[in-house]
Amino acid sequence: MRTTATVIARPRYGLLDVIGLLFREFWIMLVIFLAVVAVGTAVVLTLGKTYTARGSVYAGVGQEYVYQPRVGATERGQTPDVDTVTQSEAALLNSRAVKERVVDALGAPAILGDKATGTPAEMRIAAIKALEGGLSAGAVTGSPIIGITYEADDPERAATVLNAVIDQYLIHRREVFADASAPALSAQRLVFEDALAEADAAYEQFLRTENIGDFAATKAALAANWQTVSADRLSTQAQVNQLTRQLATLETQLASTPPEIALQQDLNVAARDQILQLRTEREQLLARYLPDSQPIQDIEARIAGLEQYVASGQGVGVKEVRTGPNPIWVELETTRATTLAQRDSLMARLGVLDAQLGELRARQARLTAVESENATLAGARDVQSATVREFQQREAQALADQGLVKAGADDVRVMERAAPPLRGRSLKLPLLAAVILFAAFTALSVGLIRIFSRRGFTTPASVGRTLDLPVLAAAPVKVAR
Repeated sequence: MRTTATVIARPRYGLLDVIGLLFREFWIMLVIFLAVVAVGTAVVLTLGKTYTARGSVYAGVGQEYVYQPRVGATERGQTPDVDTVTQSEAALLNSRAVKERVVDALGAPAILGDKATGTPAEMRIAAIKALEGGLSAGAVTGSPIIGITYEADDPERAATVLNAVIDQYLIHRREVFADASAPALSAQRLVFEDALAEADAAYEQFLRTENIGDFAATKAALAANWQTVSADRLSTQAQVNQLTRQLATLETQLASTPPEIALQQDLNVAARDQILQLRTEREQLLARYLPDSQPIQDIEARIAGLEQYVASGQGVGVKEVRTGPNPIWVELETTRATTLAQRDSLMARLGVLDAQLGELRARQARLTAVESENATLAGARDVQSATVREFQQREAQALADQGLVKAGADDVRVMERAAPPLRGRSLKLPLLAAVILFAAFTALSVGLIRIFSRRGFTTPASVGRTLDLPVLAAAPVKVAR
């Protein structure tokens, strides 16, 4: 006699049905649970302690994270935030290249310890996997400090490996961020130096053709000379006009001035002499005669007549006249000749100044005509020269930066090196708990599989739920004799 009825439809169970059926599978589930727990416990008990070495690195914002154009403007770009820098440095620290360098520096046996078995290639791969599994690096948001940890089953080995990771990371980042553009900058500098030499040759040929030493200086000198000569010509013209007017005045004065004049006149003063002589004789006669005597009266009468004659103005006249050149006329003539010579000299100077102004005007017109060509050639020369100077500066900066990076002058500092940890950590209890949970899950899964894999009805409730028919009674199962 069978205990279940076979039907085509799959039975439908309720929660109480499932719980009741699980109790029916209790012993099978218990056996599976105990078996999984026993195997897991045996595996967990073989595990030893792990030791975690710790270190820290300060990662500041260096110039390698700031954008700088290779050519053109030298202004730097926006500086990234601290989190971006620390994430970048942590990714570089966790890179496979650093782990491979650590394996090459220490050797696979120093990393694997007692687990170092197999060929060198296999041990190298195993050492890299051990580093990938035990190494961890990360930073707190907003902090430039990167914390580094490495787990191993030996404290000395954990500290040694972590210090090697830090050292190789510093070396690797210097190689990564080293400015390797110096050779390219040098090659470009040589190219632009050749272009500058061609521009210099073209500009020098232009200057020789136009007989110019320096265009700007020549143009400025021509402008200054034009102003000087123009001012000199105006001054000379004014002097010529002044001397012409002065010469006309002198000629007018000469026309009204006699060339000869009386230089000396001798006067006839005989009557005055006779008066003096008669007075002398009267004095002599007074010594012999009385004042009213006839001889005295006669001489006085003669003196009175001569005095009357002199008083009338007829007693003095020109006796002898000597003539000669007029000094005023001579001075005027001399001044006229001097003025005429000065005017003729200034007229000649005025002609020379006019010729100079014409030459300067023609020279300035020629410079104006070739000014655009000079600007083009000089501009090309200045651009090439500025480019060469910029590449020289960039090349020198690149070489200096390489030297500084090799010397360790960067913004990454080791804050704390790893020391052998004093205490280890065991995962036996968490793993045992995980084993128990896994065993319970496995046993429960086996019980559920056995329940839902059956094709018949095991409970009256499942019959009614599956066939949608009421169950009026259920007979107990009797064991066949």
